[in-house]
Amino acid sequence: MRIVLTLVLVLALACPLLAQNDEPIAPLLEGLGEWHFDVTTESEDAQAFFDQGLRLSYGFNHAEAIRAFKEAARLDPGFAMAYWGQALALGPNINDKMPHARELEALAAVAKAAELSSHATEKERDLIEALRTRYTDDENADRGAMDKAYADAMRKLWTKYPNDPEVGTLVTAAIMNTMPWNYWTENKEPRDGTAEVVDALERVMARYPDHPGANHYYIHIIEASRDPSRGVPAAERLATLMPGAGHLVHMPSHIYLRVGRYDDASDANVEAIMADEDYIAQCQAQGLYPIGYYPHNIHFLWASSSLEGRSEVAIDAA
Repeated sequence: MRIVLTLVLVLALACPLLAQNDEPIAPLLEGLGEWHFDVTTESEDAQAFFDQGLRLSYGFNHAEAIRAFKEAARLDPGFAMAYWGQALALGPNINDKMPHARELEALAAVAKAAELSSHATEKERDLIEALRTRYTDDENADRGAMDKAYADAMRKLWTKYPNDPEVGTLVTAAIMNTMPWNYWTENKEPRDGTAEVVDALERVMARYPDHPGANHYYIHIIEASRDPSRGVPAAERLATLMPGAGHLVHMPSHIYLRVGRYDDASDANVEAIMADEDYIAQCQAQGLYPIGYYPHNIHFLWASSSLEGRSEVAIDAA
């Protein structure tokens, strides 16, 4: 299988040009599962785009998530949580630091969410207020302190809503972002906050085993632990939850590689490559995803097929 990255780069570079005339309307994408977060809106279509945006955020396709949240706001201009979603997706994550220009966009979006929140539920207002702690217009502010403030705000909500799957998943993302990719010591001991994340995600998955974000984040938090096999059930579930989201299709391979299931890891990445190629070809893919996450699938296919001894596949992927 010969993968041509030039196509990805051309599409990625073309997207800003395509968006210059009119703001593109996000399509409802297929293959993104059925996870639903019921929020306050007068429009069923706006709810559908909100759900799509949240699922895409959980799948680390943040630019496409923002488009979905913007479409939700277009369909229902009074939809507070559509602006909350934009602010959430614009924020930093474990793979992408947030430049200040993007922070200003997020700050404006969450301010708009707060402005529209009078008809929102108490939980929605709480989520909006928690997210407001994450952003500032001060370019010299301590980003680490802001991220910690948001994590602490979400911890309070997790205490208030101990059985809520969204709160439980979002608090773990917030905590992980205070220590990205640094969850375990060299001796495989948990760092401060790691056990808290593991516990929260296991609580969410016990009640909501098909939550895409919880399964995704659990793989990330557990893969470098002393016992990555704990992530096998999450990996096996996640493989089918959102088959159109290439990064989530790929994610089980993070566990499979560590437990010796090299053939399964290769299969996951072949399927992820196909899912992402279909998405990139059909959508105006934007941002990091087509030039970052898509090649990541290919890198993992090279690694897993090399470990299998499938030299032709490994050389082709390389």
